[in-house]
Amino acid sequence: MKKLIYILLAMYPLFFSSCEDYFEPEQTGLVEGDVFYKDLNNLRIGLNSVYNLMQSQQYQLSEIIFGEAMSDNSWNKQDVEINEMGQLVNFQFNTENTYILQRYQINYQGINKANQVIRSAPYVDYRANGTSEKEIREVLGQAKLLRALFYFNLVKTYGGVSIQPEDVDLGNMVVPRSSLDEVYAYIEKDLREAILILRRGRYQLTEAGQIGVGGALGLLMKVLVYEASPGVKLTLVDKEQKWQEAREIGEFFIEGKNLTYNQILKFDENYPNESWESLAKRLVLDPSATKETVFAGQDVVSIHQLDEFDKIFRLEGEFSPESLIEINHYDYSGSGVSTNESWPCGGSLINSLGGTSSTIAITPTNDLNNQFQNDPRKLFTITGRTISEYYKQEETSPQIGWFNYGDGMIFVKYYIFRSEGSTNGRNYRVMRYPEALLLFAEALNETGDSRKAVDYVNKIRQRARKLLDPDNPNSQYISIPAANFQDVAYAPYDVTQDAILKEKRIEMAGEFDRWFEIARLGILSERMASVYKNAPVEQPSGKIRERGKYFRKGVNEIFPIPQEEISISNGVIEQNFGY
Repeated sequence: MKKLIYILLAMYPLFFSSCEDYFEPEQTGLVEGDVFYKDLNNLRIGLNSVYNLMQSQQYQLSEIIFGEAMSDNSWNKQDVEINEMGQLVNFQFNTENTYILQRYQINYQGINKANQVIRSAPYVDYRANGTSEKEIREVLGQAKLLRALFYFNLVKTYGGVSIQPEDVDLGNMVVPRSSLDEVYAYIEKDLREAILILRRGRYQLTEAGQIGVGGALGLLMKVLVYEASPGVKLTLVDKEQKWQEAREIGEFFIEGKNLTYNQILKFDENYPNESWESLAKRLVLDPSATKETVFAGQDVVSIHQLDEFDKIFRLEGEFSPESLIEINHYDYSGSGVSTNESWPCGGSLINSLGGTSSTIAITPTNDLNNQFQNDPRKLFTITGRTISEYYKQEETSPQIGWFNYGDGMIFVKYYIFRSEGSTNGRNYRVMRYPEALLLFAEALNETGDSRKAVDYVNKIRQRARKLLDPDNPNSQYISIPAANFQDVAYAPYDVTQDAILKEKRIEMAGEFDRWFEIARLGILSERMASVYKNAPVEQPSGKIRERGKYFRKGVNEIFPIPQEEISISNGVIEQNFGY
């Protein structure tokens, strides 16, 4: 890790004039002073503050904008606007764009909150009031996972960023940017440590919203696959080794292979300056734990499983067995302003309860629609102007105004039937088990086992095929003959890779990840060229879309560091190339 240079600065607030004025004015590269939680109750309050940030409208809106709205999966009404959102999605933004700044800020706010929990946990006296070390470990593990997720959001969006030290006393200081390699190594270390201390099982419904070990394993697989991918320009990483590591974690999580603590942490490689005793104390490990302690694969292999595709995005599917990371929401009388309401998911995709007003309205492209040929998952993912009877069961057909955006279709994963309340109570699914299966399939294919990779693709397709089963009451709304939806055939590497990536695009459509997927694959330039070539005229205005026209290869794969951040750092934090 590079030597950090700390520079003291005067504090001053940040202000915005957009519709996201509810953002807290908070520095980002600035490091806050120590805030210690002295007991388990307060430590949990600190952890809740991290989850609360992820429940906020601003966090989830940022995920929609950067993960989906700019990708080849979606059009939106802002494609033809000249406001800041229009400038962003058309790659005509500057370094002062509000949405770029807000994404940077909200993730650093999460990091600051997680740091407070992480640096406090080892000092909580578990003997004082009947608290167990296990309870402290589980809180610490969740904070580490969430911090890793925030840094992952940042590194995917901006490249190398400032890593904030968690154990310093000085406040109001700026930390220079770390390299891409250093940030990924930091994320990986957090997740590997979290795996050892998170709950080895799913939380009960009374504890719903907390993340167990499956979330850390799935996210670690994703991070390792990103590190191995051609679009992530690491300089010190052996990409073949990262594919092997992703496979190793998949074999542990999905197939039940045993690993030692040393193998999970890669302790001998990654901790040259820390003893096992120091790490054990920092992670509040059981005193009997050693590097060679075995973490049995049977303890994790049965935690998660595939659920029914037509149920997982309904209210009855919340905290399903296939949910790895899911953010809980409550409907506070449909006020639409609570930070614990899922407004962006419904309001930016589709709201059956009326209206089309939102900061950004995302609708599917024909290119995405064409991927669903003879695929029964389409009914529960996107729909066109001809509304299926499935969506008319409660006379809650989507508002016709939504179909004027783009190619005349809408996303329906977050569609709400009237009997299910309002969009505000709908949970946000961050990561699902099928994604872990497809990441594992990709790692298997990259490490020479294409046949097993195809088997995992077909596990997901077999789940989808159950939608056509006559015993499924929703099969009456699907006119696809079962014979037209077949398993993927065994094939060489290239064909298998295409099948995996297509399956992933279909399975995860509209889940706010597509932009980063094509970025890590290194195909953004060609996909943006396709977007521009196939852009529809906006209706009813007749305005011409130019999304993709101004994409600059070698520059726009990542976004600029916000100018506000560079200014308050007095230039210590440097700008990305091309901005």
